[in-house]
Amino acid sequence: MDTPQSKKTRVEVCDEDKTVKYAEARSVAPSVYDMGEKTTLDEVDLPPDGGRGWLVIFGCVIFSAVTSGWGLVSSRHRPASANSPPTLGSMAGMLNALLSIIPGKLADRYGYKPFLAAGGCMWTLSMLLSAFATELWHFFMIMGVMQGLANALVYPLIVALPAQWFLRYRAFTTGIVVAGSSFGGAVSSLLFRQLLTAYGLKISFAIYTAIDGVLLFAAWFMISERRHSMERKAIVWIDRSFFKDPVFWSVGGCFFFAVFGYLSPIFFLPTFAKDKLPDLSNILTALPVTMLNFSAALGRTLIGFLADRIGPVNALWAVIMLSGLTQLLVWTFVTTYAGIMAFGIMYGFVCGCFLSLSPAVAAQLWGSGRLAGLSGLLLLFNLPGTSAGAPLGGAILNGTRGNWVAVSCYSGGLQVLGATILLYARLKREPRVFARF
Repeated sequence: MDTPQSKKTRVEVCDEDKTVKYAEARSVAPSVYDMGEKTTLDEVDLPPDGGRGWLVIFGCVIFSAVTSGWGLVSSRHRPASANSPPTLGSMAGMLNALLSIIPGKLADRYGYKPFLAAGGCMWTLSMLLSAFATELWHFFMIMGVMQGLANALVYPLIVALPAQWFLRYRAFTTGIVVAGSSFGGAVSSLLFRQLLTAYGLKISFAIYTAIDGVLLFAAWFMISERRHSMERKAIVWIDRSFFKDPVFWSVGGCFFFAVFGYLSPIFFLPTFAKDKLPDLSNILTALPVTMLNFSAALGRTLIGFLADRIGPVNALWAVIMLSGLTQLLVWTFVTTYAGIMAFGIMYGFVCGCFLSLSPAVAAQLWGSGRLAGLSGLLLLFNLPGTSAGAPLGGAILNGTRGNWVAVSCYSGGLQVLGATILLYARLKREPRVFARF
């Protein structure tokens, strides 16, 4: 099912260009192309940085938009308490973070496309089953458990594939892929709401099932790997070298705290807007989150482009720090609708960039040989924040009797702490403050 590397998928470059790209590869991530002391240019298979790779990226974007981008649950099936709405999305995110390492490592060994096919089929089936769901627990099983498993099969693969096709634009293309989830979330929040109003729950899910099925089917044929089956390494389920590396724990600690503070504005911004401005219509209440998603799609793409120039680790530190400061210095003080919209756009531009930058950071620090498995391993650090971050924000809101300042200080402060922890990894691997890394 995999497309083996061949002359049709290889982009020929002259020796001079190859020398430049090889030197760049060694400077970006020395372990990526280390093949022994007597490595020659002919022995190094460099990513083409274009060509067929752009079609692969487009296929990954579709998978990202359809699966990770789906974030809407009908308001009539939401629990009433303030800390309950995030629970359904948190369950899917929790399973994704917990289980991604398994299909990631299996795909590194046996190829990506069988697992993408399984994830796409499971996702389409989950949307179809949602049309027949009548109770809240049905949605928890379908959108929480089933879609969480589908995401675990898809996500670590689509964020790892750009590294096979791109070197110079690795962070940029990964950003495009992850931006697909923001675009998909924005479109689904608008489109599905209109379908729900016009046709009701069952027909709306039936229409969405058909759309998702066609898109995923087409995207699967767009995707291919450059690795030959002989190049796939044996599975190492527990790589102890990572656990002995303090840089690994620095990056993991950064993700652990940053994710705790990441989701609160996304889940609670409509509630915040309604609380500050009770007369808002439903459309205006939801609009800040829609704009946040569109801004996130733009931010993930542009920040990825910037990361290829200043280095992915530098970019990761900057966006997490800015994300935390935006909550502390902007969300804390906004009271008008214009201010809420401005915060949504500002926060959206930087908040989710750590997701798109993490594969590029992993390739920078440890190479790309087992990137899908490593991406799944790093997702484990997201698990506590994904499952408990937003519900904890809701608990703080309830416990303080609607004190939004407490929520913004909680989530923003944790993100600033995460960025501070990342400084160890950055300075340990590259002590020069202004170096590209």
